[in-house]
Amino acid sequence: MSEALRSRLYDWLRAHTDESVAEYAMSCLSPVPLGDLVTKQHLETVLAAEFSAFALTLAAQREADRAEQAAQREADRRETAAEFAAVRAEVRQQFRWLVGIGVSILGV
Repeated sequence: MSEALRSRLYDWLRAHTDESVAEYAMSCLSPVPLGDLVTKQHLETVLAAEFSAFALTLAAQREADRAEQAAQREADRRETAAEFAAVRAEVRQQFRWLVGIGVSILGV
């Protein structure tokens, strides 16, 4: 029902009945065409679809985050192993140097 028709109907009801009756009658009529109204079932269907899409997006993001974290852990592990190898090589060199000094002192 168009707004103009609603207005005419309200004016007619007010003219032929009590204003409170006209108000009540108009409140019982839908302000928009019935085809434009959203039903509870339609809303639940749309929300369920939207929620499913959101859940899939979250799952994909979670998997991407896990992959990124695993790659970061692996990079950190490699970096730590390289640093440890460098420190171990330096300690070996210093140990050899100390052994060499000790042998030199004892040999003299």
